[in-house]
Amino acid sequence: MKFSIKHILSASLIAIAGMSVSAQTLNSLYFLDGNTQRHLLNPALTCESNWVSTPLNMSINMNSNLGLEAFLRPYGNNEMITFLHPSITAEDAMSKFQDMNTFEFDVDYNILTVGFKAFGGINSIGLSVKSRTGLYLPKDIFTFMKAGQESDVTEYVIDDMSARTQNYAEIALGHSRAINKKLTVGAKVKFLLGVGYANANVEKMRIYMSDNKWMIEQKSTFTASKGINLITKDNGEIDDFDYEFNMGGFGLGLDLGATYKVMDNLNVSLAVTDLGFIKWSDASVHNNLNSSFEYTGFDNIAHEDSQVFEDAAEDVGDQLEELIRYGKDGKTTSHTSSLYTTFRAGAEYGLLKNKISVGLLGTMRVGTPKSYTEGMLSFNFKPFKYFKAAINGSVANTHSSLGGVICLGNFFIGGDYILAKYSKQVIPVDAAKFNFAFGTSIKF
Repeated sequence: MKFSIKHILSASLIAIAGMSVSAQTLNSLYFLDGNTQRHLLNPALTCESNWVSTPLNMSINMNSNLGLEAFLRPYGNNEMITFLHPSITAEDAMSKFQDMNTFEFDVDYNILTVGFKAFGGINSIGLSVKSRTGLYLPKDIFTFMKAGQESDVTEYVIDDMSARTQNYAEIALGHSRAINKKLTVGAKVKFLLGVGYANANVEKMRIYMSDNKWMIEQKSTFTASKGINLITKDNGEIDDFDYEFNMGGFGLGLDLGATYKVMDNLNVSLAVTDLGFIKWSDASVHNNLNSSFEYTGFDNIAHEDSQVFEDAAEDVGDQLEELIRYGKDGKTTSHTSSLYTTFRAGAEYGLLKNKISVGLLGTMRVGTPKSYTEGMLSFNFKPFKYFKAAINGSVANTHSSLGGVICLGNFFIGGDYILAKYSKQVIPVDAAKFNFAFGTSIKF
């Protein structure tokens, strides 16, 4: 299997226009008691029945703090051009970018989970595979691509540009129990089997442009687990990446949660999920510390004519790769990576014997290099055992959105984030965070 920065960039930008497949538990389910997915959000929120979650649980998710309009614009008679087109000014183009631009894809595929009553509480055994991939590009790199050399001598200093992927299988053993009539606690231990990790980080890059030549000085590091091989040219330029399946990482994870009944109508809850690490043995590290080289890239990317967007993204990705150089021979060492830990705090007030409730949920995801915080207000409707629904609004440090979910028996369908603003060409204008999920389980 081969992949590269150009493929990551192309897939990232295309996903903003469409969707990326992933399976991510909906926060909208948090206050809908009886749903078998809630233990993934808080291990104390288990279903009181025995159950089996089927593999027919899927979600479509994308996450970026940019809309596709930053990259693609309408032009002429139903044509589309990239932001590099000469008809778009540098000032106009850069107004659509953030100081740090993120593109993230998370895949959590639950192969099988079984829940059952035993040992004085509710237990679960689950098998899943997870992938976390992110691309983080500072605004200055897009300014360089668009504006280029603006005077006899132009200099750019670019900090903290990175791409990261972490992939592993997870075996999870969970248990929750009521301590008394008010307090319920839960915990889950996760055994992690790493199948692939890579982190390409450019700590600092200085680009010096003059009429005579362009010079680049950089400090960068590429770290990869066994099985991911960096292929470079003789000059250190990235040629490709090659992947061979290798279970070279082992780790542990932990989920903790609790719910407390303050009074008949008021419940509060706390949870932390994915607290843990993976240790990758025989990882390779390629360094490039303060080396300099002459750069001749970024030719013919500001096309006069419209261009197929996939081709444009690949062109940009190709030339981004030429910006980065690594040592040809890496050293072998062990490397430890952390999971993306998520904290949740919830409060729910019930009305009409809890047939209707109002819930507040705060979520904070901690990870390198990007962390997120979000607050969600949810209105929940639970008139019957076999029909429940929720509508909600969320505000975060990267976006704001509306969401909702409907549960019909053991089947649910919904989404936390629904894109609300599009251009006439059906291009998401605001931050492109969107998900859609459905799934089912069997209770017995």
